[in-house]
Amino acid sequence: MHQSAKLSLSVSKLLAILGPGFYLIGYNIGTGSVTTMASAGSRWGMSLTWTVILSCFFTYVGLYAFSRYTLITGDTVLYAVRQRFPFGKLLGFFIMSAVIIAEFFSLTGLSAIVVDLLHEWIAYATGFRHSLIKLALTVTLAAVLFALLWTGEYQLLEKILTALVMIMGMAFLITAVLVVPSWKDILAGLLPRVPPEPDASLIVAGMAGTTFSSSILYCRSITIKEKGWRLADRKKADFDTAVSVLMMFLLSIAIMICAAGTLYVMNRPVENAIDMVRTLEPLAGKFAISLFILGIVGAGVSSLIPTILIAPWVLSDYTNRKINPATGNSRFFVLLGVLVCLTGPYIRTNPVALMVLTMALLAVILPLSTIAITLLLNQKRLGEKKNTLLLNAACLGAILFSLVMSYYGLIGISSYFD
Repeated sequence: MHQSAKLSLSVSKLLAILGPGFYLIGYNIGTGSVTTMASAGSRWGMSLTWTVILSCFFTYVGLYAFSRYTLITGDTVLYAVRQRFPFGKLLGFFIMSAVIIAEFFSLTGLSAIVVDLLHEWIAYATGFRHSLIKLALTVTLAAVLFALLWTGEYQLLEKILTALVMIMGMAFLITAVLVVPSWKDILAGLLPRVPPEPDASLIVAGMAGTTFSSSILYCRSITIKEKGWRLADRKKADFDTAVSVLMMFLLSIAIMICAAGTLYVMNRPVENAIDMVRTLEPLAGKFAISLFILGIVGAGVSSLIPTILIAPWVLSDYTNRKINPATGNSRFFVLLGVLVCLTGPYIRTNPVALMVLTMALLAVILPLSTIAITLLLNQKRLGEKKNTLLLNAACLGAILFSLVMSYYGLIGISSYFD
């Protein structure tokens, strides 16, 4: 076999293993992550680096635990909550409903940010701006999503998300290298502290919620089952988890660096998505701006796809039915998601604030998920496959972290509506 053919085969095998991981990255690093990390970096530089590190560490713990339960039992975690706990049906229904509601709220902000940025990019490149361009972009985005999601084939979506994640990752990482602040500032951000400002708690919770969220945990369990992996595939699942979390960390830090190295220096905090474009040019130049916009658009589209799908997926999870995109329930949620994307860019609200608020809401419901998986992995029915002492310690840490972020989220949400 020729060397190039061997290399191509090796890359194909690697991408096959990393498929669920790229799906998670595409879902996790969307415009919610971009706006939340950029908002933090533009306001406080790299002082909240600790939040990214801890969020990614406990995301790894959560993904590992959720993967392990599905690998051992073959059951998805939400279905296990329904079956194994007292009042499990009610608890599972609450978790499912909270995830779906939060995700549909985020669709509004996601679609608005993607359309606004594309509109601004066209105006920036051509000098021409018109409301019909925004309408055309909105309709095109909705049509593309509808075409991709109507069939809902997991393998096809996995390939599309892999390509978008690669584009997004390269764009953000290259931009971060071009504008990186001092490493002293980055290291100083390792000390945990919350800035004494009114919206700091909301943004900290949003940073945690966009990385370590209930949605991504249940999505992981579902994709493991959809992939057909069992305990014999544990090494593949563990490798996939480690790579996906590492990429989440690198991309999240890169986004924060992009904002800290430009907007923070200029004292221009991100209030709207377009702020990330209009204020970058003086320091970053046109090339970096184009890369940054490309990264955000890639992040937005890669996040819109699984965000729309999370509703029919968690419904299938709750009912323990195989994911079938041809069912009425699946297509209803796809149509609803596309309609939200059509109206999102025209809803009179700040999409950045909406995204941060949604991410904070996901942080609030997170403790239920971390407590549930810890209890499930300690049930006697698992026998010798129950949690080890080390994994229990890690799960306890995840519970404590989720409770702290939930507290910050509640404070932030309450102050937002005051």
